[in-house]
Amino acid sequence: MKLEHMLELRRCIQVAHHIPGRIRLRFDTKIVNDPVLRDLKKNPENWLTTLFGIDSWPQIDHRAILENPTMVPGLKHVRLNLPGRTVVVEYDAAVWQPAWLDELMHTGDAGRVRSILGRMAETFVDRLPRN
Repeated sequence: MKLEHMLELRRCIQVAHHIPGRIRLRFDTKIVNDPVLRDLKKNPENWLTTLFGIDSWPQIDHRAILENPTMVPGLKHVRLNLPGRTVVVEYDAAVWQPAWLDELMHTGDAGRVRSILGRMAETFVDRLPRN
């Protein structure tokens, strides 16, 4: 899987509301059937590697993180509302800068996305749960 394909998925996601510390994303139902997302469910080790470009993550417990995303430092709460087609993410704005999330959702520059994701990874990579 490539970062570029994951970036294409943004066309199915809109920022419904964002204040520092809380972002609500609205998603199109087409995203539920996306083959990349199905692959992520089957092979969770791919998502961190793809997003953050770090190949040496075999010791990270990827499945546990997918099942409980708040294990990622800076994430406080993730709430999915399928009937409403929204995801609300509460995060520590001191750890994850709100401007990063805004830019991740709007920039078309894959290099810029990689740079932001790299900075985000620096804030939590050493604190992720290990196998």
